[in-house]
Amino acid sequence: MEKVSILEASRRLNLSQANIRQYIRDGELQATREPGPSGRLAWVVELPGEGWMDDTKSSLHQLQETFEAYTSGVTFSHWWWPTGDRSGHAHYVEDLGIEETIPRFLCGLISDNIWVASELSEDEYCPECIAAVEAALTSAELVDRFRAFRKKNRQEEG
Repeated sequence: MEKVSILEASRRLNLSQANIRQYIRDGELQATREPGPSGRLAWVVELPGEGWMDDTKSSLHQLQETFEAYTSGVTFSHWWWPTGDRSGHAHYVEDLGIEETIPRFLCGLISDNIWVASELSEDEYCPECIAAVEAALTSAELVDRFRAFRKKNRQEEG
């Protein structure tokens, strides 16, 4: 197992340093004090194996599995509104930050919060986010499935 500083563990596991320290105290992450380059003792964290999830990600994963079971394979939407009045475009969330919920969308927009977006019409999707999603999909089949999903949502509205 690779050993890294608390700061590096925070970066690699996408958790705050406070959460890393709490997982160490709780025994969920292993850490030891080892001499650093200057000879001073510093905490080093043993990175967990592949597939390890913190409590929040684990809860979200379980919630997603439950949701998929009830909706026959429909997954959580990554599309959210950046404003409480749900105006403009719904955007694809790329990241929510570590310390606080600060959503960053694929198109580069950063918002103070996010609001649920469901049953979107085609003109409500951010065109830049759509282009980024389609560019990231690794096969024509996935692009077709993504487009069919949006088309299905439009038909259900009409």
